[in-house]
Amino acid sequence: MPSDKPRLAGPTRPLGSPDIPQFHLPATGKGVYTPRLYGAATIQFGDRKRRLADTRRAAFIAPLDPSARTVDWDQAQPTPLMPDGLLKDAPVAASYLPLPSGAMELLKFTRWAKSFDRWLARTQKAEFTTKQEPPETVTLGPKRGGVSVELVAIVWELT
Repeated sequence: MPSDKPRLAGPTRPLGSPDIPQFHLPATGKGVYTPRLYGAATIQFGDRKRRLADTRRAAFIAPLDPSARTVDWDQAQPTPLMPDGLLKDAPVAASYLPLPSGAMELLKFTRWAKSFDRWLARTQKAEFTTKQEPPETVTLGPKRGGVSVELVAIVWELT
C-alpha cells in the first residue's frame, strides 16, 4: 500500500548494505532516481517423455514501495535489459529517492531474492508444439530445479 507521506529526494544515492548489489538503468533526460527491484534468471523448461526442452533468460523489474517489508513480484514487469546492460554509475546527474528500509537490510533482501526464485517457478510457462501426429500444444512450467537466478539487485530508474 503506497505511503501518503511525501518522499524527499536527496543529492546522493543511498548506500544500504555493501553486500546488496545496486545498479542504474540506462537513461537520458531529467528526473529523480527511484529505487526498483531487478531480478534476472535462466529458466529451463522440459519434458523428457515428449522430448521437449528449452532454456530462456528472463528479467523483471518490480516496484519498491517506500514502506515495503516484502516485495510483490506479481507486480513485476518484464524487461529486455539483462544484467550486462545495467550500469554501475549513474548515466545522468539527478537526486535520489530514499530506499525502503528492507532494501538496506541484507536478511530481508535475501528473502526478496528467494521469493523471486519461487515466483518464477510458479508463474513462468512455455508453450511447445509436439512433433507427433497430430501436433499437440503443451504448456510447461520450469523443470524441477530449472530456475537459476543470475542476479537480484536494487536498480535506480530515472523517473
